[in-house]
Amino acid sequence: MPDPTWQALYRAALVEPDPVKLNARIEAARRSIRERLGQSEDSGNTRERQQLNDALYALFTLASRKRSA
Repeated sequence: MPDPTWQALYRAALVEPDPVKLNARIEAARRSIRERLGQSEDSGNTRERQQLNDALYALFTLASRKRSA
């Protein structure tokens, strides 16, 4: 079974070559990242929260580039 962590889902979206599968991978990664953001809200781990926000931005950029291609 694949690793379900947000990092694994994020990496899978970044390297997905199939444009048909890309949207599903981006959405799965976004859901996982948002869920982790909610879990880490009270943890005070600003480094992880920054990583999560950076990953969301990268996914947004990836989706935007796909639409304009």
